[in-house]
Amino acid sequence: MSMGLVMSLWLVFTVWGFGLNNIGLVVLVCSLNLILLVLFLPSFQFCLMSEWVGMDEMSFLMVVLSILVTMVSIVSSCKDMKEKEMNYIGGFNIMEMVGLVCISSTLFFLSCSWMDFYFFFELSLIPTFFLILKWGYRPERLQAGVYMIMYTVSSSLPLFMGLLWFWSSVGSDSMLLSKMVGSFWREDLGWPWLAMSLGFIVKLPMYGVHGWLPKAHVEAPLSGSMLLAGILLKFGGYGVIRFSWFVEIAMSSIIQFVLVAALWGGVLSSVICLCQSDLKSLIAYSSIGHMAMGFAGFLTFFSIGKMGFVCMMFAHGLCSPVLFSLAASSYDICSSRNILLTKGMLRTFPLFSTFWFLFSVINMGVPPSLNFFSEVFCLGSLVWMESFLSVPGGMMCFFAGCYCLVLFSLVNHGNISNLSKGMINLSPRYISSMVFTCFFLLPGSFFMDFFFV
Repeated sequence: MSMGLVMSLWLVFTVWGFGLNNIGLVVLVCSLNLILLVLFLPSFQFCLMSEWVGMDEMSFLMVVLSILVTMVSIVSSCKDMKEKEMNYIGGFNIMEMVGLVCISSTLFFLSCSWMDFYFFFELSLIPTFFLILKWGYRPERLQAGVYMIMYTVSSSLPLFMGLLWFWSSVGSDSMLLSKMVGSFWREDLGWPWLAMSLGFIVKLPMYGVHGWLPKAHVEAPLSGSMLLAGILLKFGGYGVIRFSWFVEIAMSSIIQFVLVAALWGGVLSSVICLCQSDLKSLIAYSSIGHMAMGFAGFLTFFSIGKMGFVCMMFAHGLCSPVLFSLAASSYDICSSRNILLTKGMLRTFPLFSTFWFLFSVINMGVPPSLNFFSEVFCLGSLVWMESFLSVPGGMMCFFAGCYCLVLFSLVNHGNISNLSKGMINLSPRYISSMVFTCFFLLPGSFFMDFFFV
């Protein structure tokens, strides 16, 4: 019921901030659907709606995340949508592309057959590719789109071949049936698991196969960056949890190698954040570090590691898109994404700097935010497995605090930038989306049973 009250507050903000325009109606309808979904959700462990569609607590949480990120992205990028509402490609405009990503991601999280699971896993790339290719800002968007397609599609081919082999062995593509049969799985699935999980690891992404992500974020429009960080990166985490569940993979030397590589890759990506001058590139590399911490926690195969990973996906899925929205607003003010040129925000836009402060400290994991508890759970599972793993885990948390402080201080403190265009009006819809997101991330620890599943 507490979640329903938060949704009701979002509806109040929506009605207050919107007139009867297309964007307002879309967000209003999504808000009503989300309120009904939360209020009338029965208490269940698993709900099989049909042979192909089912929902448990984790998939429900991811569906809620998809709807929330879609609403916030529509609110934050309404300027792009108004300016380019007649800029159609193939009969679709930018709002409809965002809707296609939301629909395909919802169907992906609700899929109970692994062939539908794989189909919607790849389908979401198509509208995202068009968002980057058509509505990107620079000529390099073609290279970024090709990078994204080549990385994700080529890495998922072993997964497709393995799923076809599973289908021929079981005679069905049902995840539940495969879990119950389970007789054809081999004891040593280390290397086959790694080859088939590569599609999820690239989508996550893990350091070393992350080359497509900063390029895609930098060249994508605001809505594309928000959907990438909030929804599409969660495909990798959700997929590897589901895949490891019905394959019943056990700890092996290959798993330990991937775990250690993910941890040290997260440390490297966190250090790279300190060297970035582009706002969007810094936020993109911070996503790699956060997902590395959660992925390593899950690979310990402790229950608290898995719960921390799921909570981190949700918390990061809300925090990172808002940071991209703040970076886009800073670009509108100063016409630059360079951190050294977008400074002095605190003197001219104190309310805007307040949001920068809130989401910077949430991103670094300040208590009692969801990010803090998810990091504690993941780090605790690592220490349970091997005390030495606390070294890279602790370094990752330390560097996360460093680059978040550097990000906030450089953007908001100092002399006013000569590129600043003066006062801008923060619309009520923009403010309401920020406040609503804080309702989830800061006091979320008071109803942790909803997030730690």
